[in-house]
Amino acid sequence: MNIAEQRKWNLPCFEEGLAKVLRTREKRALSREGKVVAAVLVPLFGKDGDLHVLLTRRSQAVEHHKGEISFPGGRLDDTDPDLVHCALRETCEEVGVRPSDVRIAGELDDFYTVATHYLVVPFVGFIPYPYEFSTDSSEIEEVIGVPLGVFFDPDLRTDETWMLNNEPFPMISYRWRGHNIWGATARILDHFTGVLTESCRVLKGCDGPERTQ
Repeated sequence: MNIAEQRKWNLPCFEEGLAKVLRTREKRALSREGKVVAAVLVPLFGKDGDLHVLLTRRSQAVEHHKGEISFPGGRLDDTDPDLVHCALRETCEEVGVRPSDVRIAGELDDFYTVATHYLVVPFVGFIPYPYEFSTDSSEIEEVIGVPLGVFFDPDLRTDETWMLNNEPFPMISYRWRGHNIWGATARILDHFTGVLTESCRVLKGCDGPERTQ
């Protein structure tokens, strides 16, 4: 993605264009059989004239994925009426972003986690910034805002092939300012870069001044 395309992220119509792409694309839905179902939020916010994605570093006290970087979210509870409610509830519990402050743009493809056998359903949402985040220290060690351009930079990305259960498995990772973003989080971000590129194509001919949220 070139600089001109990245500038479209700040157009007033970008959020609408992204929502249109997510609404009209064919989502990949995976089987839930034998899996723990979870939902995460991919929170976007404007900072320094560009879009950023909000990530978290998990604490050493959590049961799974200790110290790893992930999206806010968690497993579906019986009290959750749907998956988007689950993603918003978990985001509020983990980083203090109120559901009323999130504008949901749409849903990405389903993903499996390899080690923990979760089925993860990601939702993209826009949040205001600056924001007074409030983390649950038992789950979250750090909140990290990463410029979206990081995930388009080939110099910050590594592609490897791991052998899992005697089968080759593609492993993506991004390294930024000492952070290693890998696993399902990296695969979701890789998928999202494609959606962002398609959104910029939808915005062809969209006029308007740049803005940040």
